Amino acid sequence: MGSGLDSTASSILSSTDVAVVGGGPAGLIAAAEAARRGLTVALFEEDDIIGRPERCAGLYSIRGLEKIGVTLSRSYVQNLIWGGVIKSPSGEVFEVSSPAPVAVVAEREAFDRYLAEKALASGVDIFVGRRVVSCQIGGDAKACEVVFEDGSKLSSRALIIAEGSPASLARKVFRGYKAPHWLPIIQLIVRNHGLDRRKAHVWFKDYIKDFFGYLVPINEELGKLGVAARRDPLAKAYRLIREEMPGSKIIGYSAHSIYRGPPLEVGLDGNVLLVGDVAGQVKATTGGGVIAGGMCAKAAASHVYSYLEEGRRGVYRRMIRGLYRELRATYWIARAIDSMSDKAIDGLIRAAGESGVSKTLSIRGDMDFQVTGLAKSLASAGGLRLLCGLLRTLL
Repeated sequence: MGSGLDSTASSILSSTDVAVVGGGPAGLIAAAEAARRGLTVALFEEDDIIGRPERCAGLYSIRGLEKIGVTLSRSYVQNLIWGGVIKSPSGEVFEVSSPAPVAVVAEREAFDRYLAEKALASGVDIFVGRRVVSCQIGGDAKACEVVFEDGSKLSSRALIIAEGSPASLARKVFRGYKAPHWLPIIQLIVRNHGLDRRKAHVWFKDYIKDFFGYLVPINEELGKLGVAARRDPLAKAYRLIREEMPGSKIIGYSAHSIYRGPPLEVGLDGNVLLVGDVAGQVKATTGGGVIAGGMCAKAAASHVYSYLEEGRRGVYRRMIRGLYRELRATYWIARAIDSMSDKAIDGLIRAAGESGVSKTLSIRGDMDFQVTGLAKSLASAGGLRLLCGLLRTLL
């Protein structure tokens, strides 16, 4: 096949080299990379349409897209982002502007469809409306059988699980699988937001303790407004709208969850692997996982090829070692920010604004490697002023 999406019974395939469960970005990227290396690949998505329902703000760095082999395309790009604005609980503002666009706002269904077309062009068989409910691992540890909701089965030499937050298959395959750091999030499409379309907007509020509120502009009128919270995220989103964009109207709604924990250490060896959100391959500071998950997906595909065709082990872990260090550091930074009082956040944002570090961040900062970019920025004169200002705030 490899020429289109298929919703017919998977029994038309008796076996494949690699079965991929999950048709989000991580699954599609892993499938395309494995097929590009000459393996036969079948991908199964439980929803009937790739990219639905939309589950993220679609804000991706241009540099990050290049890392996962994605080129900019009008088919999915809604807007270009040149910087960001962060507002503290008391109204302190820190703004970063770049001389060139640093990120895109993507229409998620179109973006996933773009990735699906790339996977199909690589020879991947994609089946939609097909839910995998379990997996049986062979005794030789080099074969597995995926079982579908209707009872049909498919034999594969390797399995890549990219199912996202439900993790129902991952829990069955890996004993002791735990990923407790999920946080409910509400995302609203608002009209007449009245904010700069070239900037992503972030608010820290005294009533949003678990995360922050954001607006990612689609254009001058439309934007994606999100609030994550353990309790009443919708009510808090309404309050944020009343306070920051009272003239706007809500015209769309979605609910999902974001991962804010460290990357997981399970599913990184052998012929059954985890990639993407289900593996915790997410920036804990923002909940964004498309770039990190995509990088890990490419590494997982390289591992599968090396494991099946060359008998090499440990490729996945070696390839993602540096990225995992970054994600773990990002997690601890997120924990530190979550523990800060409103007064401390006010002081941090005030110190950042007064230090002049925004110019350095616009050059050295990295949306996907935030800790690395921040460390480089703190080594500048503006970074040192920021540290001094922060110390004065804390002391």
